[in-house]
Amino acid sequence: MEDQTRDSSDGRPGQLAMLCLGDLSRPEFGGARQALESWGRVVAAADASAGIALLERESLVPDVVVVVQSYPDEFSESQIAPIRSAAPLARMVALLGPWCEGETRTGRPWPGAVRVFWHQWVSHCDRELGRLLAGGASVWSLPPTAGEEERCLVLAGGFDANGAGLVDIVTWQHDLYELLADGCRRRGHSARWLRPPDDLPLDSPGLILFDAAGRMDEEIAVLRRLRSDWHAAVIVLADFPRCRERDRFLAAGARAVVAKPFLWDDLFWHFGQVEAERLARKAL
Repeated sequence: MEDQTRDSSDGRPGQLAMLCLGDLSRPEFGGARQALESWGRVVAAADASAGIALLERESLVPDVVVVVQSYPDEFSESQIAPIRSAAPLARMVALLGPWCEGETRTGRPWPGAVRVFWHQWVSHCDRELGRLLAGGASVWSLPPTAGEEERCLVLAGGFDANGAGLVDIVTWQHDLYELLADGCRRRGHSARWLRPPDDLPLDSPGLILFDAAGRMDEEIAVLRRLRSDWHAAVIVLADFPRCRERDRFLAAGARAVVAKPFLWDDLFWHFGQVEAERLARKAL
């Protein structure tokens, strides 16, 4: 793997310093670096030794170290140890690719590291780095010695019930509708159950949650109909999606693809993005 040592910085104060290790060229990690760059200075290197040399050369003290793993145990704990010694206060985050998903493929977790899968990255990164920079409660702001109990307490913290408007939930399963509807109502939204393909909306929905139950061709057809006939913002919920499946949903018009099981904060982060785009269009 070629050395990817690079630096992106505009020198502005009040931003985070971040070190990224690993191969960012793989398609599942597309946009990972850009998401980091929204919050501060990013330097990147192919491996730990190059990363340490880069930190020394730049006199950089990182707030966050992101280690990109394409396959299980690509980086061992012994390889990461020198980075921990060089940046003992930095939060260690493992960005895991598709080959690291599944009970037998996650590899050996590093003590004190936050693990984020590739399909969770954009929402996690935006939310947690924003909280970290603002000094708010964040899993990423916990010290490296924080245990699982402390991380769970932060995840269980309060949220803003600031949603508004109708969410159409397109699913074949009533129990899943009830679960999603309850979550939406807790955040201030109303919810309506639609069963594909016969119960598609007659009016103009603001946002649609679309449950992908493994009937790919049929689901793609329904998704295209939702986009072409109603121009709805559609968030697809998919089981264990791969890059090619995610790309098919996006090409058919999905606003985002969220993997099940998911964190509510991840799902409602996408709600917030849809609302921000709606307000931006309205202001034009």
